[in-house]
Amino acid sequence: MFCLLTDYPFSVTPTVQNADFAHDYARAMGKVPLRSGLTDSLDVGYRPGELVVTATRAAGWSSPGLYLDTIDDVDFAKPRLRVEGDRLQATVPVTDSWGEKAPDLRNKSLTLVLADGAIAQESTQTIGAAPAQTPDNAALPFWQVVMMALIGGLILNLMPCVLPVLGMKLGSILLVEEKSRSHIRRQFLASVAGIIASFMALAAFMTLLRLSNHALAWGVQFQNAWFIGFMALVMLLFSASLFGLFEFRLPSSMTTKLATYGGNGMSGHFWQGAFATLLATPCSAPFLGTAVAVALTASLPTLWGLFLALGLGMSAPWLLVAIRPGLALRLPRPGRWMNVLRRILGLMMLGSAIWLATLLLPHFGFTASKSAQDTVHWQPLSEQAIQSALAQHKRVFVDVTADWCITCKVNKYNVLQKEDVQAALQQPDVVALRGDWTLPSDAITDFLKTRGQVAVPFNQVYGPGLPEGEALPTLLTRDAVLQTLKKAKGITQ
Repeated sequence: MFCLLTDYPFSVTPTVQNADFAHDYARAMGKVPLRSGLTDSLDVGYRPGELVVTATRAAGWSSPGLYLDTIDDVDFAKPRLRVEGDRLQATVPVTDSWGEKAPDLRNKSLTLVLADGAIAQESTQTIGAAPAQTPDNAALPFWQVVMMALIGGLILNLMPCVLPVLGMKLGSILLVEEKSRSHIRRQFLASVAGIIASFMALAAFMTLLRLSNHALAWGVQFQNAWFIGFMALVMLLFSASLFGLFEFRLPSSMTTKLATYGGNGMSGHFWQGAFATLLATPCSAPFLGTAVAVALTASLPTLWGLFLALGLGMSAPWLLVAIRPGLALRLPRPGRWMNVLRRILGLMMLGSAIWLATLLLPHFGFTASKSAQDTVHWQPLSEQAIQSALAQHKRVFVDVTADWCITCKVNKYNVLQKEDVQAALQQPDVVALRGDWTLPSDAITDFLKTRGQVAVPFNQVYGPGLPEGEALPTLLTRDAVLQTLKKAKGITQ
């Protein structure tokens, strides 16, 4: 036997002379991939950080598999396969050979083998453009997503992000002399208008980003130092005013509008609602994440409709008082206790200003020290790290967080830093990966995008029992984390 290297085309039809080996030879040749016959349609597309292979087969899929040929300076991770009827979709995370962001693969040629059981098909495809990924919940009926948006917006009123503004609104009722029903109704309707107008402004901003092909995400304005500084300054001015250090007297400025309490002017109450919306954007409450994820990946009319539903949901308590102003009239009569209230509200505002100021530290190179309660060895998050751990039959716990995310802090202190969870994350077969989205990061944005996510916190668990990963709820519980880690172990462990 000899080998000859040549590019000359030729065809060889071997003949098996020994009948004893004919059966083995036929069985081996039967495993050679076919050129056609497996799929009815096949399409290969690319979107940032991800290759998408879509195929249909009339007979359906029983045990599909996908094998990709190499492309220079490109690494393909393990495909994630999903079957729906006769349709198979495989998503393959892509990086360059250094594990960084991959080059654009559109218009490149790729040879792949698609298999189902004992049948395989080899083909060479030109990579096109894949549609932007939509999350699994994008298939929910529109009315269900609207309900989630309404509930998510309502829950925002209970989040720590908005508590200072609720206190401010309470003060606006108690500290004014006029408490007629009509006046209270106008105040709260003005605040409702401010909330809804702000959500519509956010929808317009997201629309512009989409039309200019920018990535969409929830709360990313808190990655901007100028925005954080402005918010901290406004909260500090609120606090100083409530402590009686000075009064706002500049009707032409934004600060005056935000600080207008009482009187016949409604602009102050409008801007209170708008300000509440801005403070709510770093929060990802239950139901909110699903609604926003659908909104940012759906059609533009759907985006606007869901942002309107978010605004209506958040403004519901304010609207209730506008409809029933008698609720506000049940508040106690003015007295010395009002001075105490002003100071409490001032402390709330001051606390918010200090918290916002601390968010500026990462922009100047300062990083927060690790909590003494957190003994887990967190490694940097990457697709390559996940696939490497899975190849070693280990479990992976992913935590994508940000310093400006209040819900992330709640998850950290109430769940992730508890002794039993810390012990579970330090098991020898568990790899803990953390992605910090405090500052802009294309890698983390792409990581979230490929999973249909647009906000933090985001937690996911992988393992032999969960090779495709399982996302955890927005608000973590110890049971959810521990049970999912146990599930990820699989029966092979």
